[in-house]
Amino acid sequence: MVVVMQAWRRLCFSATLVLSVLAFIWRRLMFRTIFIAITGSVGKTSAKECLTAMLSSRFPTNAMIGNWNNRQGLASTILRTRYRHRFTVIEAATRRPGALRRAAWEIRPDVVVVLVVARTHINHFPTLEHTAAEKASLLDRLPPSGLAILNGEDPRVLAMADRCRCRVVTFGRSLRFDFWASEVSARWPSRLTFRIHTATQFREVRTNLVGEYWLSSVLGALAAAVCCGMDLKDAVRALEQAQPYRARLQPVALPCGATLLRDDENGSVTALQEALGVMKEAEVPRRIAVLGDTWDSGLGEPRARLEDLGRRVAGTVDLAVFVGEQAHYAAEALIASGMKPVNVRSISGLRETAEFLKSELRPGDLALLKGQYMQHLSRIYLAQLGPVQCWKMKCLEVTPCERCEELS
Repeated sequence: MVVVMQAWRRLCFSATLVLSVLAFIWRRLMFRTIFIAITGSVGKTSAKECLTAMLSSRFPTNAMIGNWNNRQGLASTILRTRYRHRFTVIEAATRRPGALRRAAWEIRPDVVVVLVVARTHINHFPTLEHTAAEKASLLDRLPPSGLAILNGEDPRVLAMADRCRCRVVTFGRSLRFDFWASEVSARWPSRLTFRIHTATQFREVRTNLVGEYWLSSVLGALAAAVCCGMDLKDAVRALEQAQPYRARLQPVALPCGATLLRDDENGSVTALQEALGVMKEAEVPRRIAVLGDTWDSGLGEPRARLEDLGRRVAGTVDLAVFVGEQAHYAAEALIASGMKPVNVRSISGLRETAEFLKSELRPGDLALLKGQYMQHLSRIYLAQLGPVQCWKMKCLEVTPCERCEELS
């Protein structure tokens, strides 16, 4: 069995290498298309979706499908580019040092958008400086005629301007930036709204996104759209039609009358903090959090991670439900932080969690579903809509549960 798996890995690697070489060559032939690469520790997919919505409203635009941001997805996106495409929008991600340097050679971007540097993949990037250096490597392939669009509010991102030999555009909340936002509001049930300013004009922006968490993604996308030739008015109009990406603080209405914020494919601590901030500020009768494990907290042992999770939840919701075989550690830490035991639950299985939620949710409730992607907590949500057949606790499938044949 081990020999078969090793042979399969070698075959997959060889196929990926061939695909990457073909993409490298094809990119050089697509000299009429402007390639835009978006990177950052968080918010890449939503920024890519927003920018694609804006550019495609006026120009023939090709874009990466979903968040398929590995080497195969990158090569496939480049190979789907045709001469008719004015733009190709790519989400450039990394899990190991050197990945973005290789991606930069393959993409040869004309425009690079850098959103934020945060604690992700800490096994390979132990400090924020290591992460920033990896993100900055994407800028090295920009030609003198290229464009770097940087988040001015992140000092590590803003410092990347020093290594750029091309035009630099900045965005943030201060008028010292080229694109800046004021009057930002995002308190649930309202969505993210703000006023965007440039040197010569401003517009009111009303998005469908939940929370201020997405401001840098939206600002970066707007800056890219305008710099690529769109009128600010047209860009804002197209942006307002863009919907939240699946399971990225995606609000869904449940049959019981409650609303569920799906954020079940990103277990990073950075995203957790933002999601809990949305819950804490929400104007609703009752706030409920259903939480799995986290990653990138820097705490290796499950017990330490879960206790940290429990402490982070304190003061943000009215009812907390922790899911997993060791979830009781999170529940105990939350109770120790001052939350009443009657408002804390620890449930080991997904099926039992789904059944509890179905009996507990009431009209007007706002519930957050959050955990690691490999936990497949989306089944808890899907069980609120109908029967679910698969309840395995450990699953290595990367296919979303909604499209998995084992679901029903």
